[in-house]
Amino acid sequence: MIGIIIAVLVAALVYILLAALTGSGIVAAVGAILVLLAGIPSGGFGFGGRFGRRGGAW
Repeated sequence: MIGIIIAVLVAALVYILLAALTGSGIVAAVGAILVLLAGIPSGGFGFGGRFGRRGGAW
């Protein structure tokens, strides 16, 4: 849950920064969506397992 909140906060920060730097809301929205896609699926640690494991014998 904390990872999702952190991902949302970082996405909001990215949106604000990109909107200020580029002046385009579309570019800022795409950047924020990419940050959310990278952060939310595994609790804020990127795609895959929670600590980077991808299955296997463990």
